[in-house]
Amino acid sequence: MARPQNSPILAQLRNAKSLPEQTAALQALKNEIVGHVQKKEAWIALGVLEPIVRTLSSDRSPAKVHAKDAIAQLSSRPLSDEDSVKLQALQLVASFANGGPAFLHPLHAARIVPAILSNISPYTSPPKIVVSALRALLDITAAASLAVSPSPLDIDTLADNVFTSQHIESLHAMLSITSSKYILQSEVLFAATIICRLCRQDRHKHALTMGGVLDSLATQLARFAVADGLVVPGAEEHACSDGLYDVFPKPADSGAKIGPILEAISCVIGDSKFRANRLIYSPSMLAIFPSIKFEPYEDPRDANQILLPKQNGLTAMDLILPSLPTMTSKASSAAQSSFATPDRSDSRNSSRTSLSKLGSSAVWDSPRFQALGNAVDVMNEDIESPFIPWLIHLVRSLKEYERLMAAAVLAALFKAGLGRKGDRETSIGLLVVPILISMIAKNDKDGVELSDSFDTVQFQILEKAPAVLARTITDSEYLQKAAFDCDAVKVLTKLLKRAYQPVEDRKQPRFWSPSPDTGMDIEGTAELAQLGENGQNPLLAHRIRLRESALKAIGALSAGKEDYRKALVAEDFVPYIVESLCEFPRKPRQAKDKPANEAPRTGPVPTYGTNPQAVIIAACHVIRTLARSVSILRTALVDHAVTMPIFRFMRHPDLNIQIAATATIINLVVELSPVREVGIPLHLEILDCFDTDIMRQLLTESGVMKVLCEHAHSDNSSLRLNALWALKHFVDAVGPDLKKACLEQLEPEWLMQLIHVDSQETAQVALKAKESPVDDLDENMDMQQSDEPLRWLYGTNGAIRELDFSRSSRLRQVEDRLASIREAELSPVRKARNDDLAIQEQGLDFIRNFIGRPEPGLSSEAPSETTEMIDYLFSKLGQHRLFGALASKLQSKVLHPFARRAPVSGREIRVLHPQARIVEAVIFILVHMAASIPRHRQLVVSQTELLRLLAQYASSKDRGVRVSLCHLVINLTWKEDDAEAHDCSQRAHELKRLGYWARMEKLKRNDRDLDVRERAKTAAWQIEQGTC
Repeated sequence: MARPQNSPILAQLRNAKSLPEQTAALQALKNEIVGHVQKKEAWIALGVLEPIVRTLSSDRSPAKVHAKDAIAQLSSRPLSDEDSVKLQALQLVASFANGGPAFLHPLHAARIVPAILSNISPYTSPPKIVVSALRALLDITAAASLAVSPSPLDIDTLADNVFTSQHIESLHAMLSITSSKYILQSEVLFAATIICRLCRQDRHKHALTMGGVLDSLATQLARFAVADGLVVPGAEEHACSDGLYDVFPKPADSGAKIGPILEAISCVIGDSKFRANRLIYSPSMLAIFPSIKFEPYEDPRDANQILLPKQNGLTAMDLILPSLPTMTSKASSAAQSSFATPDRSDSRNSSRTSLSKLGSSAVWDSPRFQALGNAVDVMNEDIESPFIPWLIHLVRSLKEYERLMAAAVLAALFKAGLGRKGDRETSIGLLVVPILISMIAKNDKDGVELSDSFDTVQFQILEKAPAVLARTITDSEYLQKAAFDCDAVKVLTKLLKRAYQPVEDRKQPRFWSPSPDTGMDIEGTAELAQLGENGQNPLLAHRIRLRESALKAIGALSAGKEDYRKALVAEDFVPYIVESLCEFPRKPRQAKDKPANEAPRTGPVPTYGTNPQAVIIAACHVIRTLARSVSILRTALVDHAVTMPIFRFMRHPDLNIQIAATATIINLVVELSPVREVGIPLHLEILDCFDTDIMRQLLTESGVMKVLCEHAHSDNSSLRLNALWALKHFVDAVGPDLKKACLEQLEPEWLMQLIHVDSQETAQVALKAKESPVDDLDENMDMQQSDEPLRWLYGTNGAIRELDFSRSSRLRQVEDRLASIREAELSPVRKARNDDLAIQEQGLDFIRNFIGRPEPGLSSEAPSETTEMIDYLFSKLGQHRLFGALASKLQSKVLHPFARRAPVSGREIRVLHPQARIVEAVIFILVHMAASIPRHRQLVVSQTELLRLLAQYASSKDRGVRVSLCHLVINLTWKEDDAEAHDCSQRAHELKRLGYWARMEKLKRNDRDLDVRERAKTAAWQIEQGTC
């Protein structure tokens, strides 16, 4: 190998006097280094990056080309001499990036990313330059995905550089391209791929949405439906009449790829309900997929025609799906499909309309909809968007990677509450879930990992399909059962076990050279001439991603029935969960095979790597769901001592891991848990010791209680909520001394603040601390809600314009709905209020469990633990103060707009009524007090204002509130013995005076719930006995 410093290329590169000479030198250098890592290293050491980056600096004005000139600018034109130099430089950068993570350090030092980004605007750079810049950026992204932390160029850093307003505008322009030219279609493909690789943070997803990128992606996706002829019948006519014809998409080119578009959409949507709705109500989607009520065409002359059953919400798009049984007994089947589901390549055509034999009437223009006014939610409950059944069709008809991405978008929409829940659960459970599990099983083969190429479709499916499955089945009993019936347990546990197979450390071979490198004149002493650390083994990185994805799917499945958890444990996968709880994992082993005194792990093993935050959090969730099973908690989890790493993670420097670990502790300190009574650092043998002082010491000094109480004081609302939730379980049925110690650690004053805080005031204070120190907080709040108005941006080949939503009745209706959803999702005031309510609920439940349940068989005046705890609460919290706090939870809150210098329209006073879960928590505190001695029953009855407020909740829509109120009346009118007869009679008369008897009578006759009727019958009878 010739030494680079002796190569004529170096002299030519340094001494080039014209652009053609510079181009020739760069091209010669490219030919020299392509496919040769050692040569790349040597050229980097000579500082060759500096002249390369210098050639990429643009002298063009960054000003945007006028819209009328955009199409001409995007068209192909001959490259100038300057462009030719840049093309060679960009290709060289891509080649260096292909060398791997070690080259990220010099590339970063040379400021290569800003240089590349200066060339991605389709308004200022010709298509070949844009495509080369995007390809170089993708190669850098690929290297960054394998970089070891900390790295100068990681995914988050790259995303922060790319997703700025200037470059989002460029991405938007690229994604608006409809030209069939290959070079321009490459821009669309690479722009979507950039989003797939980098879009992970919510702030970037929101920026892409507000910048019009999500709408452009929706338009690109809609073009495939048009090309396949799967446009709702009558859609074109309705688009014309409703001002949406201009956004009606053109058919996709035959060579266009739908997979990256679908993946980019799923990445941008994330877990946001607002962005999911923004997609489904995008103008192009509204144009081709209007919510049109389906009316099958009936020919009175055809006696043999098949009459389809009428269903509410059925659209024409449902006919491309097979007939399925519904989840309700009233409707036995869905519409019988009269259309085949051909493969995409056989069905694509240029027609804008299809299914033309079906009749339809527009819901938007129907008299019923006009009568509903702006009640868009009501309309959408009956007629779902045809976009959802079309996605199911894509899952069934596309190939592996593409169908997986269609399932990812479908899962995002379904979890956002879009679609008819019952019918869609059936179709997803029967048509989508089996495909996802089959894809995992088919690609989980031993031969897949023998290839030297690690960027394969099989690897993508194995990494992404379990996560998509997890998102699909989470919180759905029906879909969890569908996955279980498809043998998901064996498939997922096998995948997790594969993820922990050791990986051989494959080092790059050193090529032999007849000339030794010693004495080589290395000019590069600067940062841009020094290589960084080698990254992860690609196969190891793949297996680490497998761990995260498999754990997410297992966690979603184990959150279901007890049978699913037992089946998972039977697959002997708990040792793999234990290793997933370790930052530096080793070979998973059974508990009996582990050494008694294992040395602390201080660093990774090359064959197993390092588990990142995402793997640890997913493993914590699996432990939390498995711990719902008492038998598993007492056997497998105890045998493998899973509580030890969980406890350590409660003090982890990463806040997200702390939150996940504290959430896991919630299920590990329940009453039946064998680990609840000991401090985690101590051995289980101490369980044999039941001395009160020893137990107090374990729990207060070295156990979980101290850490939980510390977390309950955290500034982070999620950590504070989880800690209080765990403490609620912790104090349930422990001894009085431990309860008192817990309250002391938590601090009574802090507990009162948690349950009595005004959420609006909290939100204001938090927002004021976050934002700039401006006296008028109201102005800050207005800016928060109105600085990003909803805009509908539409583009064609780079010509971007804003739609006038006033011309479309559908867009006007959608505008109101999206504004409401966005305010609910993004408003810091509403978020603070919801966080406060969740914390208040757990705080109230803590007080209930602190009081405890009365011991059976005790006389009315005999001292009990419940009596002692109630008196202790009064002494610490204050009797009057506690009852006052409970009463405040039952009163409606009037929310005034923040103080303003001038009135603003639309900022009306709002009234917040108490939530049912808070009311029920208050009632159960009183139920437990009333279950104590007569003195406490008398005390509860004497709270006239509190009982008056409670009486109105006898007509609550929530069953739990009604039945708990019946329990309270029963306990207050309970008579232990004849000595309590007089006091019991007084309580019964007081309750009758407050209207409880009449309300109980009404409940026992008219309530729709049997349990409520029976409890009300007992309550009414006891009041009658006490007042007769």
